Amino acid sequence: MTSRTRRSATMPAVLALVLTFSSGCSSPPVAREAGSAAARPSADPTSTSQAGSLLSDVTFAEGATLDPRTDISWGDGLVADEGWRAQLSQHPGRWSYVNTAGTCTASFRGGVLGEANGMDDREATDALIAYQSGDDFLGADFLSDGVFVRYGSSDSSVEHRQFSYTVNEFGYFMAARAFVQADYSVWVIVTCEGEPVGPVAQEVLSKNVIAVEAPEE
Repeated sequence: MTSRTRRSATMPAVLALVLTFSSGCSSPPVAREAGSAAARPSADPTSTSQAGSLLSDVTFAEGATLDPRTDISWGDGLVADEGWRAQLSQHPGRWSYVNTAGTCTASFRGGVLGEANGMDDREATDALIAYQSGDDFLGADFLSDGVFVRYGSSDSSVEHRQFSYTVNEFGYFMAARAFVQADYSVWVIVTCEGEPVGPVAQEVLSKNVIAVEAPEE
């Protein structure tokens, strides 16, 4: 998915994403972006976050309790999948795959969120989708709740927001999560031409997980 020259007016300019880090791929998850601990706020020693537990879901409400040093990353589930092949990305911090039929593309990003201007995780996620979708964004009425699978436990999840539409034979799907406390965001965009995007998006979501690990005390 190429970047747009015109962005949706619903996205605050202060949430412009920082795309200055290189990408990679790994499984199990390894941080896609090298972050400086010194550049982040020190952890709140009274935090009650359970994000370090693989048994807990990371809801939008839970996001408010995350330690700012929490490590968040994608687990690349398509790197060895015979149904997908890697595509060269022109955008730092992003990586993409196309299915063997050549009908669908899955594009990923993990990186710095940027100033969220007082928004919570849910609000920042909606703003992120509106910004990144650009001309493809059709409005808040097309947004819905969903979840990423959390790395380490198929029974745990990371709450996200998603947006999808189909026009003629072109399908567009985006799922994203902003972590305001950790100053990080993850998203995936799936597009299909001549094939229903819904089942493909669900396949991608089932094979790619999000790791959310609190720092060791």
